[in-house]
Amino acid sequence: MRFHLTKTAQRELDQIFVYWALRACVEVADKLIDSIQERFALLGDFPAIGLNSDHLAPGVLRFPAGDYIVYYRKKRNVIQILHIQHGARNQARTFKNN
Repeated sequence: MRFHLTKTAQRELDQIFVYWALRACVEVADKLIDSIQERFALLGDFPAIGLNSDHLAPGVLRFPAGDYIVYYRKKRNVIQILHIQHGARNQARTFKNN
């Protein structure tokens, strides 16, 4: 199954890259983004692997990517990546703003 990032998820991924590129270096940021994106492919192969997050929004699943959490929804033939958030953030606030 293929995956698709929402504009919001792409923006969050870009923000993660910039944060780590400035805080550490571009190489560290690249490796982190690569490791998160590897999770997208895993979710495409095993879409039911995530944990139910209906308490945040209907049909939403979550899956860890290191210190980050990938939120997604299974659609017909695509995994829709909704958000990528650091695990220490207020996750409910992320979905309240949508």
